[in-house]
Amino acid sequence: MKRLYWSSLKMMRECPQKYLWHKGHPKHDLGQGFGKKKPLPEDHQKKSEHNKLMGSVLSKVVEDVYNKELWREPKNLMSFVEEIAREEFERLEKRHYCLWTYMTRDDAIEICVEGAKNFLRIMKENRLLGAWNKSELAMTPILNKYVSACGIADLVINYDNDKNVFIFDGKNAMTPGKYEDEDQLRWYAMCFRLEYDVMPKGLGFFYFRYPSTNPPEKEEWKKDYDWTGLITVDCDINDVKRLAKEAIATSKAIHKGKFEANPAPKHCGFCDYEPVCPQRQAQKEANAKKRGLRKPKPEVIVNEDEPAIVSLDFGKKL
Repeated sequence: MKRLYWSSLKMMRECPQKYLWHKGHPKHDLGQGFGKKKPLPEDHQKKSEHNKLMGSVLSKVVEDVYNKELWREPKNLMSFVEEIAREEFERLEKRHYCLWTYMTRDDAIEICVEGAKNFLRIMKENRLLGAWNKSELAMTPILNKYVSACGIADLVINYDNDKNVFIFDGKNAMTPGKYEDEDQLRWYAMCFRLEYDVMPKGLGFFYFRYPSTNPPEKEEWKKDYDWTGLITVDCDINDVKRLAKEAIATSKAIHKGKFEANPAPKHCGFCDYEPVCPQRQAQKEANAKKRGLRKPKPEVIVNEDEPAIVSLDFGKKL
C-alpha cells in the first residue's frame, strides 16, 4: 500500500473484510488467485451506475469552470455549463452501466443540466472565486516511509493569501447532510496541510440540486444558518493529526493482511458480497429471531412403532 485514498480508509473503517473482498490482497487467495478480489456471487445483479454518471458529469462542469477559467466570460457561462453537461453525459454514459428504471435517461440529463446551472448560482452567492482556484487538485503527501495519503479535492480556493484557503466538495445528493462523511473533507484538509504546509481556513459541501432558491427540508441538514447551497464543516489541526494517525494504522493493518468482518446493516446494504458473507447472514438470522420473524424449523420425531410425528414449537401435534 503505497498510497492510501480516503475511499480505502472509509471502507476499512466500515468493514475490513469488505475492503479485502472488493480490493484483493497479495496474502489472500479469494478464489481467483492471490491479490485478486473475491468473485462476485453467481446471481449478482449489477447495480445501475446512473448516480455515479451524473456525479462525474457535474464534476467535469466544475473542473472546466475553474481550470479552463470559463468564469472569465460571465455572460456566456450559463450556456457554457449546459453545453458541457450535455456533451459530457453523452461521452461518459458509454463507460457506465445504467438501468433507466429509477429515472429516464432524459430526466438524468436534465438533472445534470440544472445541477450545472445551480452550481453557478451557488458559486455567485457564496463567492466561490478567489485569486487562485483549482478543481480536481491531486495531493499525495508522504505520511511515513511506507505510505502516502492521496486526496483529490473537487475545489480549492485561495482568496488572497495562504491564510485564506477553502476546500469544497460537490454532491448531487437528494438528502443533504444525511450520508456525507465530514471526515472526507478533513482528509483533504490533512492532505493540503501536509502537501503545502498550510492549514485550510474552511471546508464545505455544496449541493448541485439545492441553490438558495430551492432549499432542502430544514430537518435534513440540521444547521442554524440560512441555506445558501453549502454545508460547512469544522476542522482544526487536531483533526489533521487524528486522521494522519489513523491513516498510518490503517496502512499497517492492510500490509499485515488481517481483515476482520464488521457486519452492519447501513454498510452491508451497499456491499455486493452481502448474500455470501457468513458473518452478515448470521447477524441477519440472529436479528430475525430476536424480532420473532423466523421460528425454529419443526423437529421431526421418528418412532419405529408409530407414524412420524412433527413437533411444532407451539406444542401441538399432527
